[in-house]
Amino acid sequence: MKIPLEVLQDRIHDAIGSDRVLDAEIAQLLQGDTGSPPNFTGSVDACLNLLSDVLPGWHWHVGHGANGILPYATVSKGRTIIEANGTTIPLVLLTAMIKALLQQGRT
Repeated sequence: MKIPLEVLQDRIHDAIGSDRVLDAEIAQLLQGDTGSPPNFTGSVDACLNLLSDVLPGWHWHVGHGANGILPYATVSKGRTIIEANGTTIPLVLLTAMIKALLQQGRT
C-alpha cells in the first residue's frame, strides 16, 4: 500500500540521516519501484537523479544557512520557488521535492 505524499513528507522531516526503510518508501511512492532503492536519504547524487525524474525541467540549489551549520535547498521552475531546510542536504532536497509535488497537486 502506498503512503500519501503528506505522510512521506512528515517521515522525511523526522529523519536525521540515511534511512533504508524511508528510501524504499520514497522509491515505491515516487518511482513505483519495490526493488532495492537508491540511497535517497544519504546521497545527493541519488536525490538529484530522483529530482530529474519526478520534476523534469526544475532547477535546484543547496547551501547552508546564515549560521553555516544547517543546510537548505530550493527547487524552482519559472516563478515557482520551493524552499526547505533540515539536517542533511539529501533530506532537504527530498523535502523540497515533496513540497513541489504537493503544490502541483500530485498525491
